[in-house]
Amino acid sequence: MTNPGSPWPDAAVLLGGDTSRLPRDERSPAARMIQLRLWQHLVNELLKQKAFKVPVHLAFGAEAVVTAVDESMAVDDQLVLTHRNAAYNMARADSLEGLLAEYRSLPTGACAGVLGSMNLAVPTAGIAYASSILGNNFSVACGLAFAKVLKDEAGAVWVVTGDGAAEEGGFYEALVFARSHGLRVVFLIDNNDHSMVSSIRERRCEIRFDRMCEAVNVPYRAFDSNDVITYVAGLRGVRRELNEAGGPVCVEFRTALLNQHAGPTPGWPTDPLSISLAAGLLVGSAPRDPVAVLQATIGAESFGRIESMLAARTVARVSNEANHG
Repeated sequence: MTNPGSPWPDAAVLLGGDTSRLPRDERSPAARMIQLRLWQHLVNELLKQKAFKVPVHLAFGAEAVVTAVDESMAVDDQLVLTHRNAAYNMARADSLEGLLAEYRSLPTGACAGVLGSMNLAVPTAGIAYASSILGNNFSVACGLAFAKVLKDEAGAVWVVTGDGAAEEGGFYEALVFARSHGLRVVFLIDNNDHSMVSSIRERRCEIRFDRMCEAVNVPYRAFDSNDVITYVAGLRGVRRELNEAGGPVCVEFRTALLNQHAGPTPGWPTDPLSISLAAGLLVGSAPRDPVAVLQATIGAESFGRIESMLAARTVARVSNEANHG
């Protein structure tokens, strides 16, 4: 189903079907990441139709990181996000429907239609905060983690940032504060070489985050394979490390942003980037596209079985409702 010869059902059909999170017995990291890619495709198709009044920042290319974070968070953990929070909200949501209603500013939305997209945080999903202010979420994450220490509460705080926001002084200050107080914070740097419209080379010198962490005695880990299975194992190891040795820990991922900064892709008639569900789930090739990496890792046959399961699960609900209508 990953090629135009055997396309996915129309987006309108899928949106009318079962958009709930996969049951736990079907929630392998591979299946969860493929479902996340599908949901991003569905939102992108709605963005093309101008279905929302708010800007939605998708994250095609970051699905392996997002899935690994979701799979590695403990029950008492909290997640602190940026404006590019859509994929994380999808990974943590029970259903896509609540998020779509939120983007439409409806009272049935995940947060009653009042938070929109760039500040969307759903506490019941473990998402404590999301900010559209560059670098604003570091101090919030440290505050949440410090509160856990003062209250003797379990759990860690995961804070997501990009290679652009990590340039802010607040990032270094948060590393120092978290190290000084032994806070259980996981700093996640999504290094996709993208800051709105500029690459790293176009706007600044190289920053060695490993050396910055070494300077303040914060353990540093780096991942660049875009392999969700490797990432899940790696982040679960980081989470165990927090339990055993305390925090903080900094983890840098090398990813690729395969869509436009915000809104639909393609975003204009001559846009060189083009994403369409009709062309299949893949939007790039390995190693830039984590879904392509997964397909190569588990094999086309296994990958196709998961696709077929997701499509059949969705369309079955549409057929059942039609039969009983």
